[in-house]
Amino acid sequence: MKKFLLLCFTALLSSSILAQNTGLQDVIHLKNGSVIRGTIIEQVPGESIKIETRDGNVFVYKMEEIGKISRETDQQTRSQWQSQRPAGTLQAKPQGYDGMVEAGYGIGINGYGGRFELDVINGYRFNPYISVGFGIGVNVWTNGSDIVTLPLFAHFRANFMNRPVSPFFAFNVGYNVSLTSGIKGGAMVEPTLGVAFRTSNRTAVTLGIAYSGQQYKETYYSYGYYDYSSYEEKLWASAIRIKLGFTF
Repeated sequence: MKKFLLLCFTALLSSSILAQNTGLQDVIHLKNGSVIRGTIIEQVPGESIKIETRDGNVFVYKMEEIGKISRETDQQTRSQWQSQRPAGTLQAKPQGYDGMVEAGYGIGINGYGGRFELDVINGYRFNPYISVGFGIGVNVWTNGSDIVTLPLFAHFRANFMNRPVSPFFAFNVGYNVSLTSGIKGGAMVEPTLGVAFRTSNRTAVTLGIAYSGQQYKETYYSYGYYDYSSYEEKLWASAIRIKLGFTF
């Protein structure tokens, strides 16, 4: 009971001070080793504590899960994160804006054949491993048909390690908009496996290989002596895409 009362008092005290000084934040140290930083927004004496992180996530923990509660300044948080990595190594930033530019060439497997591709992605990194975002691209087909399309897609990326060199998995899914007369766009998917080479704690060069699948609808016309008819054919164009990227 004394421990519960001490935790409650510490939580209320830290929240009060945090409200007066935006440079401080509450820190909950769980018994399993996890550390949660943010603002304590609700406390039930002897039962639970609710904390909201800076990215808007809200977590509730029972008192028996908590080892201790403390306060940190922003500088202390940055220093602790930096002290946890080996000296001289590069790691991904813990969270924040995640921008990407990727360019490559898709070697056609079926459908319209090969194509040059360029994508720009704006996203958010939740931690050194996971980020999501939205992207827009441009595809220029190289089979002499002058087909140009604009993929619009959601993006997910997962780094397997937080080191200077890390393999990663990415997945794009969305809709391919055609800019070519007689060609309609459709769904698109693109899973990717690659390797990221960090050039700083904020930037990296990436090399990946992807399966790029895109749906199209092409209209064909049949002319008779007095009239003509048309019909639409669906096509799934797939390619193996080699791409080089830069994240920032």
